[in-house]
Amino acid sequence: MLFSTIHLLPLYHNKSSFQLIFVITLLIEAGLTYACSSFLSIRFIELMFFSGLLFSVLTFWFSSSGSNSIHSHYKTHSMRLMSGATIEHNPFRLRWTAYFFASLSFTGMVLIFFVLLLTDVIPPVS
Repeated sequence: MLFSTIHLLPLYHNKSSFQLIFVITLLIEAGLTYACSSFLSIRFIELMFFSGLLFSVLTFWFSSSGSNSIHSHYKTHSMRLMSGATIEHNPFRLRWTAYFFASLSFTGMVLIFFVLLLTDVIPPVS
């Protein structure tokens, strides 16, 4: 099972700190995307989807711990055999942080714009 346990950790004391971090993360992601699009001379809306995917993958990578992959199990078993020590395998855990929610929201919003761009609802540059 890929997601053996998903923990919803109470990382924030109140709702306003979660919302503040959420909005700041969205602004930072949009700002970085705008900076890259102006540096590469690409329309902002064309680069948004790919940067949203990148932000989501990165926040997923850094918000999770443990693994259920074959490589992780192999490393655990080989360390157990070499050292003779009992090593417990870390199960997969995903921390649902405001950063992760903001990145998923950014990607979801941008997916709508990307589909509109592909269907020519948003016209290409003339």
